[in-house]
Amino acid sequence: MDAYLIGVPFDSAVSWRPGTRLGPQAIRDASFNIETYSYRYSFDAENLRIEDLGDLSVVHGDSEKTLQRLEETVAETPTQGTPFVTVGGEHTVAYAPVKALKPDLFLVFDAHTDMRDQYLDYHWSHATISRRVSELVGPQNVVQVGVRASCKEELEFIRESGVTEISALQIHRDGVESAANVLKQRLQSASKVYVSIDLDVLDPAFMPGVGNPEAEGLTTHQLLNLLDKVVDRRLVGLDVTELNPLLDTSGVSAITAARIILEVLSKKAAL
Repeated sequence: MDAYLIGVPFDSAVSWRPGTRLGPQAIRDASFNIETYSYRYSFDAENLRIEDLGDLSVVHGDSEKTLQRLEETVAETPTQGTPFVTVGGEHTVAYAPVKALKPDLFLVFDAHTDMRDQYLDYHWSHATISRRVSELVGPQNVVQVGVRASCKEELEFIRESGVTEISALQIHRDGVESAANVLKQRLQSASKVYVSIDLDVLDPAFMPGVGNPEAEGLTTHQLLNLLDKVVDRRLVGLDVTELNPLLDTSGVSAITAARIILEVLSKKAAL
């Protein structure tokens, strides 16, 4: 088995435009209608053995119960080192597989730092997800890539806690290789790596179908090149979240999301 996959159609804690609950099926539909060959890895993703567990039975309006159900599902799946792929849904859902899989390095690709302790008096939100994960794995084991939207509270926490931040501006100024060198250094001591991708890490020109787009983001090429540097046999989990099909009028966002998943799994399978 090359991957286990589950959809989590949940968006009850979004802060602006709902619709990410429709993301899992949109990504599945796109994956059935794109070519599967990876030029990067000379590998045909049609040969991937992916066990699709279907969609989680979410509790709309209740993040904590939904996360508990997802955590139990991941923990009870006999992965035996096979990566577990979670497709959202909002980014909040990333907490559960991280808790179940217990990585020692959390790499998150996101436009937003998501390091608030609470948002609108709520601790479980896509605006607090990286803060909650930092409490699980330790802030020194969190690396944020592509960020460009934050607030004073979040920036203070990042600086004081030891979170590693590679902003989108740094990547644009210094190049992908410079960011890749930082990632390689952080990977040296890791044994179990979890990769979390909030699709708004991409610039809206490449990913218009997200609820909270931010200008001056990464290109698809930059993101895939960075993922190439971090995906190896230590990958235990991957999530791809925040696709909003209601805003994806051309379908290009769903297609790009499906391609990202196929490229990551192709890299892992081709090792």
